[in-house]
Amino acid sequence: MIISKSKIAIVFLSFCLLSCLKPISYPNEPIIEYVSFESQSDSGKLTFSFTDGDGDLGLDQNILTPPHEPGNFYYYNLYVNYYELMDGEWIRGTADPLGNNSPFADSITYSYRIENISSTGQNKALRGGMDIILEPFYFNPYSTHSDSIKFSILFIDRSLNHSNIVFSPTIVR
Repeated sequence: MIISKSKIAIVFLSFCLLSCLKPISYPNEPIIEYVSFESQSDSGKLTFSFTDGDGDLGLDQNILTPPHEPGNFYYYNLYVNYYELMDGEWIRGTADPLGNNSPFADSITYSYRIENISSTGQNKALRGGMDIILEPFYFNPYSTHSDSIKFSILFIDRSLNHSNIVFSPTIVR
């Protein structure tokens, strides 16, 4: 009987201590950190971690009202930009089939609409990791000038708060 009471007391004290812990808090703007890049044949997997204090990351597919309507910048909430090293300088890579980086060619940007990943508990703060598959190519198949590339990542929450921009290290393809 004494052993049972002491076990109950230990369990009760454990619950008391756990209930006194402060909830995790992060800034309301998403904060991201580069984690890794992995080549998968022609495609690539870019991994980053994130935090968000108010937990408003991701968009439901039925949210199509301004500013989240198709054609608007905020329709997507994750942007990955592609850069190439040319003559010692990083420039935005372009999808230029002639390979001469014409100013009229489109910059290579991978745009994603990440699904709602909000938490349902009392503490809305989010912390996690995300893998992004860059396909059909993680590199510019038209580029003949550079074998060194890197990516920048920007994440946007539903309150339109922009994350910090992080860059991958140099990737030699």
